[in-house]
Amino acid sequence: MSKPVCLIVCSGKDCRADKGFDELMDLACETKSALQSPCQSLCHGPIAAIRSGSDLRWFSHIRSKSMRKALVEMMATGRVPKELSKHEVTKHRNELKGSGRLKRIDGKRIRSVA
Repeated sequence: MSKPVCLIVCSGKDCRADKGFDELMDLACETKSALQSPCQSLCHGPIAAIRSGSDLRWFSHIRSKSMRKALVEMMATGRVPKELSKHEVTKHRNELKGSGRLKRIDGKRIRSVA
């Protein structure tokens, strides 16, 4: 059985300080399966990943409502919308730093995943 589709949001200090981070976290709180990760050292924030099965794809500059909408569309369909594909960080595909420090985003609460 494959893993469910999951949204992963980088919570490094640069991503947290970037425009659109709060809205991205609001989206994560509304998502059925969302995790917060430590800094991924991509620094083109805010950044988020979609994990579907064993595939993990990172996207940078998730600042606008249309970019967040594209993330939701990808989670629903499994296809990368054109607008989102321009922001994929292919160099870091299937990489997740600090996976032992992931935290589940559940509503407005963040809980450790252990």
